[in-house]
Amino acid sequence: MKTDDLIDRLTANLEPTPPWWVTRRVLIGLGSGAFFSALLMILWLGVRSDLMDAMTGTMFWMKFAYTLACSAVLIAALIRVARPGGGVGSLAWALAAPFALVGGMAVWRLANADPVIAHGMLMGDSAEVCPWRIAILSLPIFAGAVWALRGLAPTRLVLSGFVAGGCAGAMGAWIYAFHCNESAAAFVALWYTAGMAFVALLGALAGRRLLRW
Repeated sequence: MKTDDLIDRLTANLEPTPPWWVTRRVLIGLGSGAFFSALLMILWLGVRSDLMDAMTGTMFWMKFAYTLACSAVLIAALIRVARPGGGVGSLAWALAAPFALVGGMAVWRLANADPVIAHGMLMGDSAEVCPWRIAILSLPIFAGAVWALRGLAPTRLVLSGFVAGGCAGAMGAWIYAFHCNESAAAFVALWYTAGMAFVALLGALAGRRLLRW
């Protein structure tokens, strides 16, 4: 059988992919993972007892805005890399924007704080556990992202794994914020970002194996 004939037979009954199929599958995977991540947070760590009072503070919303902005950009990036040959493109700059804003705020506040207070702003009371808790809470979301990608057609597996991990890390950090009582910009910029970056690196290392067709 000639190659052209074989290709014609394989593609004869193909139907166009429904609109929004990639987006829908990605959102289903991430949403399912986020549900289990939130359930894990509630059962393991619990929601902070002063949540309603904390919501009256500006820094509380800064932390939520940072993690939500990173999540939104990385979800968009995940939808891109789920397609053959897909890349991040200009979304890399969009991801840098929230970090630059929070990082700039952190540097400004540290520079104007007493050294003793600055150390507390940077380390808080939970620096040693914050990144690892974010990483653990991110695992169900990462599993959902992997499920979504395995049903699609990513070709840049390391990049896809990196984006999937980063997306899971950002969403896990947002969920963790419902428990964490740290609100200093320096703490968020360092330790929340460290947790997200760790999951992104884990995704990049595992992407070639987990996302292989």
